[in-house]
Amino acid sequence: MRPAGWNRCQAGRNRRQGVSQKRSEVKAKSPRAERVMQVLWAGAIALGLYALTLLMPVDQFIWTLQSRLAEHRASGDIVFVGAERELADADFPERRTELANILDKLRKAGVGDVYVDVVFDRPGTPADDARLRRALENLGSRAHLTKAFTTDFDGRMVARKSIPKIGKGISEVGSYTWMNVLGYAWYMPYRVPEISEDLPTLPAAIAGDSGDSSRDFPISYAFSLDSIPSYRIEDLEGANEFASFAGKSVVIGQMRSGDMHPLNIPGHVGIPTSYASIFAAETLKASQTVMIDAIVPIITVFLLLLSGVIVRSVWLRYTAYGVSVLLVPAFLAITAEMAIRANTADAVALLAIFAAFRIRARWKRNLRLVDGETGLPTFLALETDKDVAEHVPAIIVARIQRFQEVRRTLPTELHIEYLLSIVSRLRAATQDAEIYLGEGHLIAWTMAEKDPTLLREHLEGLRALFSSPLVVGDEQVDVGITFGIDLTPSPAVSRRLSAAVAAAEKTTETFEPIAIVDAASQEDLLWNISLQARIDQALASGEIYLAFQPKILVQTGEIIGVEALVRWSDPVRGQIPPDHFIRQCETAGRMGHLTRYVLEQACMAGNAFEDNGLNIPVAVNISATLLHEREIVSMVREALDKTGFEPRRLTLEITETFRISNLDVANEILAELGSLGTKISMDDFGVGAASLEALLRLPFDELKIDRMFTARICDDPKALGIVRSVLQLGRDLRIIVVAEGVEDAETLTKLRENGCLVAQGFGIFRPDRIEKIIESQGLEQEPLRNMV
Repeated sequence: MRPAGWNRCQAGRNRRQGVSQKRSEVKAKSPRAERVMQVLWAGAIALGLYALTLLMPVDQFIWTLQSRLAEHRASGDIVFVGAERELADADFPERRTELANILDKLRKAGVGDVYVDVVFDRPGTPADDARLRRALENLGSRAHLTKAFTTDFDGRMVARKSIPKIGKGISEVGSYTWMNVLGYAWYMPYRVPEISEDLPTLPAAIAGDSGDSSRDFPISYAFSLDSIPSYRIEDLEGANEFASFAGKSVVIGQMRSGDMHPLNIPGHVGIPTSYASIFAAETLKASQTVMIDAIVPIITVFLLLLSGVIVRSVWLRYTAYGVSVLLVPAFLAITAEMAIRANTADAVALLAIFAAFRIRARWKRNLRLVDGETGLPTFLALETDKDVAEHVPAIIVARIQRFQEVRRTLPTELHIEYLLSIVSRLRAATQDAEIYLGEGHLIAWTMAEKDPTLLREHLEGLRALFSSPLVVGDEQVDVGITFGIDLTPSPAVSRRLSAAVAAAEKTTETFEPIAIVDAASQEDLLWNISLQARIDQALASGEIYLAFQPKILVQTGEIIGVEALVRWSDPVRGQIPPDHFIRQCETAGRMGHLTRYVLEQACMAGNAFEDNGLNIPVAVNISATLLHEREIVSMVREALDKTGFEPRRLTLEITETFRISNLDVANEILAELGSLGTKISMDDFGVGAASLEALLRLPFDELKIDRMFTARICDDPKALGIVRSVLQLGRDLRIIVVAEGVEDAETLTKLRENGCLVAQGFGIFRPDRIEKIIESQGLEQEPLRNMV
């Protein structure tokens, strides 16, 4: 005999079969769709890494490998002459004469251009300086001194040049070598940047290539170091034969320099810094300045992967994967042979990210989504089932009553059999439904039926099925079962499953064996979705309004200002917490609209206070998220112009300064706001990772100690110490400090004893309408200006 409700659910089961067929068709397509999404995500992440240049260190490591894959011989036309001793050392001026002797010998040998990559910025003896100058003058236009440029801590260019007694009238070239933290120099400018003289750099002068002065060129280290002729100046001092220098360009530099980090090149460390310019010059002479941007390999690998994931053939798919992986090293080898530098780190990242997605997907399927003991899919599998999210069926969670009691009485080897017997009986009544295993006593499945009456009858039938005991091993076991159901039309499977679990946990066999989730949670979801329209409606209808909390002088209790606080009184939901709807405003992109309204209302309130004898400032909270663009400046200016409120009486309290992503931009915007005449306050000081940094870098006139510290000063010595420190900080910086969160007279007394000037909090004044504040001061109210 079939249990009650069985026949009446047959139509629902037929509909389920139709839905199940459609879901099977979707499942057949889902693996390919999943792979396509993974490629798209991997490509998007790789493009993000490319835009942020986060993988530049990896690219530089790859460039090092490229340089070692295929070495080329240098032209041999550029010779390096290095000095072990410091040639420019003013304490050893005779070295300048020794250098002059070398220059004379080079001139007589018919040398080409000579570049002295040493700065003589301190005078030696007049005789030695004059001797070096004569040697340079004798070389004529072939002599060049370097003018060394470095970058100081402020990012400005700083130049060092030889003294006029040596360098006056001698041709100059720029020396600018930027090395990364590993000591590698990968780029060189054609001309020295950001200075008025616009000097050609040493490598550009050697190669005679003016290039594009607005950009840098890559330095190729594919030239073998031993193919660059090099000599020690100490070895040349006694030599008479200089014929090998005829027609060559000679760079004279230091083997070691006390004021510069040694240069590293692929395969060599600690070589003279002049070699960076020599390799750069060889790069220009060989026209090896081609560089392939990362976007080319990214797109190539992306298209290969995409073509692979969309094909049905497994063989073709894995062939595309293999080609994508082998393409990168092959590309690097070819470009290395052609002396072309390529940025491939982002393409490698794309491959790695896609591989991680595929590994993660397989791991989820094979491990996390399947219970290891029973082989049943877990609740996590249900949460991630896209078909459930798409078709939004009813989610049913069965709670097995006395589950742990039964397990404790049964032998351990029968625990799995007990659970599988329950699942087997469920399957007999749910037919093709997938059964999901939750924690311990919870089991779930979905049904296409959404009629609560039919569902209740069907589940009552299931309860009747479990009225007869199960046979587990040789034991007969009674099973009690109750159900929680979620019918809400939401694609949020995880939330709906949690709601069904919560409903099932509240059920009992006697009083409420079947519980359907309250639709209120769905109403919350719909309310959040429609928030943008609700915000505009609430502003227009006056549901959103301002309450004002006075600030007082701690010593006298006199009101010296008010803070405008936004409130929302919904006719259905009542008072909505500000944190909730303000966060929703940010998410919905309505923060600017709300802020404009609050600014105008606060300024009008300030005028109303003045009309009634309270000439006090008004403070308005400004979200730190609005300090990313200058629209906030226009908002404040327009509110002041529209209301005629005095700017000096408007204080802008910046909330959550740790959310400021660019302090430089925020500083410019706050400076513009300050130029309007307004005061700038830092709200909630002491919480948030960037409070002290923001205080250092941004122009604040006021600090507000967060209530987290103020509320504890009577009971917590640490909190009191922090408050004292902040008050002293305010005195040192000559800015006002306001204590928030004063909840009682004891706290106010403690603040007074420690020299706090200004305070606010519920223990002093609760936020209230403007009329109530005026009334509390015993003032006769003038007709208030329009506040809506």
